[in-house]
Amino acid sequence: MRFEHIFRLDRDSRQETVTEIFDERFMRRMERIALYAQRFLRGGIAGEHRSLHYIPAAEFSGHRDYTPGDDLRFVDWPAAARSDDVLVRLGDAPQDVTVYFLLDCSQSMDFGQPTKMLAMQRLAAALVYIALAHGDKTVISPFSTGIANSFGPIQGRTRFTEVLRFISNLAIVEHTSITAALRAAADRTPRGGLLVMISDLLTKEPLDIALRGLILPRWQVLILHLLDPRELEPDLRGNLALEDSETGQQMMYDLDAKTLAEYKRRVSAWCDQIEHSCFLAGASYARFTCDQSLERLIVPMLHQRRLLEGR
Repeated sequence: MRFEHIFRLDRDSRQETVTEIFDERFMRRMERIALYAQRFLRGGIAGEHRSLHYIPAAEFSGHRDYTPGDDLRFVDWPAAARSDDVLVRLGDAPQDVTVYFLLDCSQSMDFGQPTKMLAMQRLAAALVYIALAHGDKTVISPFSTGIANSFGPIQGRTRFTEVLRFISNLAIVEHTSITAALRAAADRTPRGGLLVMISDLLTKEPLDIALRGLILPRWQVLILHLLDPRELEPDLRGNLALEDSETGQQMMYDLDAKTLAEYKRRVSAWCDQIEHSCFLAGASYARFTCDQSLERLIVPMLHQRRLLEGR
């Protein structure tokens, strides 16, 4: 399903920027948060996420028999004193993962106050910083009909200035394809990883079909659905010419109470259908509006849904 954008807004006289929220206090808080990555993802050995592997460690997760050459610091001496077996304490082997950000730059993102584009850029920048601060390899791909202009892979928070510059310079494109973008991401990173897509999902392409190439356990997928509040609750009335921001097509509508009620019913059903498609594909889903505070509302909601971890 697809619904039209119903009006255009004049821009705020003050030009908002991507970097406004990134003061020292905000960045320190982001460093205490990590993207929640499933243990089944396959990564490297330099990160902070838990993996399916175990190594000798002081933090206890299990035991194995001692073998010559094991570090004696990790022998469980109290357990050895109670039995004839010498056991080594095992802990989770840490790993990094590849975090792949797919960012929607379609014409419909140039809407709202602030625009969905600006809200997407701020959210993406914050999540990229979290990934870099925890040692994850990171790729950023604005998508149109492919992902030709990707940035990365990069690693380490020292690259964040380049990230801000790249994200700040993203531009609206004329044609986009979510299916092509997801397929290109899967082809580019055959080992898999954590894929985060931020989009208003205003497309004729069925999301369940688009997600088929990103299967567990190779991929963990997070869909962040970003809308303007007036797309959910329009405040228009009367006879109006409405323009589809993706195609430019115009149609006349009589926006009476009955028409608006039917519109809101269809939008609600559309959002429910998207969430159900994500569930069937094993993807996590969260919906936001572009006027919500990143720090006070969006980050806590991602925590609540166990998409972020930490304090």
